[in-house]
Amino acid sequence: MGNSSSSSKTAETRVDQGFLTPHGIYTGPHDWNQHVVGHLILERRLAPFYRPLEDYDENWDDEMILSNRRGPDTEADQPTSSSHDGHKHSKSHHRPKEHQKLNEAQIYRGAVECPICFMYYPSNINRSRCCFQAICTECFVQIKRNEPTPTHLVSEPACCPYCQQENFGVTYTPPPWRSGLLTDANAMRPDMPTKSSSTSSESSRRKSLSHDNPNVVTIDQIRPDWEERLAAVKAAVARRANRRIIMRQVGDRLIPVGVTSSRTQLPEGITTVEDIEE
Repeated sequence: MGNSSSSSKTAETRVDQGFLTPHGIYTGPHDWNQHVVGHLILERRLAPFYRPLEDYDENWDDEMILSNRRGPDTEADQPTSSSHDGHKHSKSHHRPKEHQKLNEAQIYRGAVECPICFMYYPSNINRSRCCFQAICTECFVQIKRNEPTPTHLVSEPACCPYCQQENFGVTYTPPPWRSGLLTDANAMRPDMPTKSSSTSSESSRRKSLSHDNPNVVTIDQIRPDWEERLAAVKAAVARRANRRIIMRQVGDRLIPVGVTSSRTQLPEGITTVEDIEE
């Protein structure tokens, strides 16, 4: 009973044979907005977190491909019946049942290497908006703006790791088939190529797109709190600039007795020294 429930729950978190959460290529904190990332994946605007291949050769058979996937198999990776075909997220535009049970090895045919982590992913990988370079979602969510500091009160936009253009963002072309979770919005996505038009569309997509293009997902979209973080640093610097050390005259010496705001009225006989260096 428990295993069946776990398998069903795992299957319901899959999107086009990928997942809504990463597979641990990076061990740092997940400091992006996972709710936003998951929603973008569901809308097919960002590639799912696919299990990467550690190597790839176009002459491999299915068994060899699957044996090179990174990480242990989960219950959802095992061959199953079409139990998830009718789950509550299903829509009328699902493919026929035999297509939903797509052989997972097939999605890795023509796998593309991510130049950052050097892992291989299905060919429907994210592409940089500026120079059309491949980047997996696990690497994409690691990129962020430069953090502001007390001596540099600017949050500079994230740059493309390939061509260094500011306001880094990616575009994503989902596969022509669908499986797993769906939303009404991705039954038909405007301005995105179909299988029959992929060749001509790829040529046009190689042109740089603006960071505010509706088909581009930027770093700021998955880390929307950057303005709050900048404001917090600025506020801390402002508070520090307003602090003064309270000094009391004792004989011929000044003795520090506390810290106050520059707006505080000091009693007679008390002086202050600016607290510049803490």
